[in-house]
Amino acid sequence: MYQDNQDEDDKLKNDIEKFRNILDEEVEGNHRSEYLIKCKQMSENIKKEIQKRIKKGDENQIMKLMKYYSQQNKRLQEMEYNNVDEDTSLLHDNHQVEVQLFEDNVTQRKQRLQNVHKSMETVKSIYEKIHEVATQQVDQMFTIEDNYTYAENKTQKASQELVKAQQSLKTKIGYRIVIICILILIVGLMFVK
Repeated sequence: MYQDNQDEDDKLKNDIEKFRNILDEEVEGNHRSEYLIKCKQMSENIKKEIQKRIKKGDENQIMKLMKYYSQQNKRLQEMEYNNVDEDTSLLHDNHQVEVQLFEDNVTQRKQRLQNVHKSMETVKSIYEKIHEVATQQVDQMFTIEDNYTYAENKTQKASQELVKAQQSLKTKIGYRIVIICILILIVGLMFVK
């Protein structure tokens, strides 16, 4: 892709160079108006090529060539202005071409900035949602920790109660055995007599 851009840059530079060479030619008399029309057409073609490159997003690479083109186009405008036989609309048209070229560039950059702004708003929204989820998770972690502590305390109390119940049961069984032994002894004494 870089090579393609470089080739396009070279072609555009060559076209601008040809444009400059044509502007350097001396033309007299009746051929002057044909000459200016040819220069105008060449200027239009170069302008279209520059616009294509800008639409492709190459405006940073092409700025130097745009400046060079602008200088040559200014020369063409001066030639048109100095040509009393030529219609003054050529000068105006060329100026409009140049203004339109730069307005298109500004419009495209503005559109790209708006797209970047929209993307940044989307990213901001995503980060806000992530922050909200993280905050909820922290709150849930504290709730889980509180529930764990509560359950641990209740489990310890239940364990203590089970130990007491087991001791109480052992004590009750011991008393029952003693009572049964006493009853057997009493019944046995009653029969022995």
